[in-house]
Amino acid sequence: MVFSDRLEIKNPGGLYGRLTLDDLGKTQPDTRNPVLATALELMGVTENRYSGIPTIRNELEQHGLPQPEFAVIRGEFCVTFHLKEEAKMQENNADKPTLEQFCKTPRSRKEITEFLGIRSATYAINKYVIPLVEQGKLFMEIPDKPTSRNQRFYSK
Repeated sequence: MVFSDRLEIKNPGGLYGRLTLDDLGKTQPDTRNPVLATALELMGVTENRYSGIPTIRNELEQHGLPQPEFAVIRGEFCVTFHLKEEAKMQENNADKPTLEQFCKTPRSRKEITEFLGIRSATYAINKYVIPLVEQGKLFMEIPDKPTSRNQRFYSK
């Protein structure tokens, strides 16, 4: 289903076996029909390597898109792909302070990510913070260790 802010793909049947939503892309799922899966792999139709979810997550991150949301609703497995984060941020945060204003007090990666309303800290820092650091609008408290987990960003 295509909406103005998202794409939803639904599959009847929910998740199979012992797999939970938290396990997606992290553990090997049970196979409904191992004979069919093996045959399709041998024919080159599918890879059957359990890499689909990590591939989706990596591709979305590389293209600056939000991570997908997975759900099981009334026996259906559903994945939702959302509109780009910055488009949603512009719509929802028209009267919100800027990142520079927010960082008048030194802020951690987590605080900045929450302020921006983005799930991926890596994406938030690379897309919004680093360009401001490069422009001299934001500064690092620990400039000699830019990736330190204790790093905080501030503006003057």
